[in-house]
Amino acid sequence: MITVHTAGAEPESGIGAVSAQAVWIDLHGPTAEETAAVEAVIGIALPSREKMQEIEASSRLIRLGDALVMTVPVLTGADTLAPRTSAVTFVLAGRLLVTLRHDSPGAIATYAEGLKRAGPRPACGGDVLLGLTEAVIDRIALVLQRLGADLDGASHRIFHQHTPDNRRRRATTRELETLLRTIGHVGDLVGKARETLLGCKRVTAFLPHSDQALGTAGASARLDTIGHDLQSLTEYVDFLGNKINFLLDATVGVIGIQQNQVIKVFTLVSVLFLPPTLVASWYGMNFKLIPELQWEYGYAYAIALAVVTAVLPYWFFKRKGWL
Repeated sequence: MITVHTAGAEPESGIGAVSAQAVWIDLHGPTAEETAAVEAVIGIALPSREKMQEIEASSRLIRLGDALVMTVPVLTGADTLAPRTSAVTFVLAGRLLVTLRHDSPGAIATYAEGLKRAGPRPACGGDVLLGLTEAVIDRIALVLQRLGADLDGASHRIFHQHTPDNRRRRATTRELETLLRTIGHVGDLVGKARETLLGCKRVTAFLPHSDQALGTAGASARLDTIGHDLQSLTEYVDFLGNKINFLLDATVGVIGIQQNQVIKVFTLVSVLFLPPTLVASWYGMNFKLIPELQWEYGYAYAIALAVVTAVLPYWFFKRKGWL
């Protein structure tokens, strides 16, 4: 699919709309014909899908004559159970910007939709590039804000639990296991957001910091603002990463404590029943001369002795605070 944006006009779709007067050409999963049409306008070859996946900085940031080719991994599907980063290539050739992508990042769709309601439309590709970068950063900021709130909720659920009975304790164990998966999902999202921020930082450092080079007024100031936003979000990502590691360790620790409590109960119960078992073993022996064998109260005596030998360890454990 190909969408062509021109200054002061509604966007058009199709190969016939491609022209050198365009400000932004957006290629979404393009066909070979669409790719060839855009390449004929900008005069350079667009990278293949395999080339876009390469992680070396030299493959993602390229200068071809006066054109800049920049590939950024953009967070996609942050609201789904399968978030991912999809490579988006920005080609800035003079006053024209070409975006090449094979996925649908929400930031690009939001920016394109916002152009329909914007007052003055972008007059050049440099303006669009800065706008798209700002849209990606805004999207990452919203995602990180939501993830921070999710981690706060997880922290409260981990450290403010009450288990008045065994049934509630079993429910809490299941809840902690769910929290463990939730924290892992948040950690995955934070890692992908970090990758996007790193890509944006490389692009802003690669771009010329002058209004004339980008063809739009205030470009230098906008790049400085973008740089500050990227730095603050990177620091926040580091904070979230540390918090995720802490909550993972805490969750695993709480689960371990609860499992140890179960093992402790089984151990104490086995110890409590050991003395009565020993009493039963004594009076279960097949010897003729057992003193209590012919005693009228022998049976009651054996039962009472078994109960006493069970109660005494229980009292001892209770006094020590082990129960």
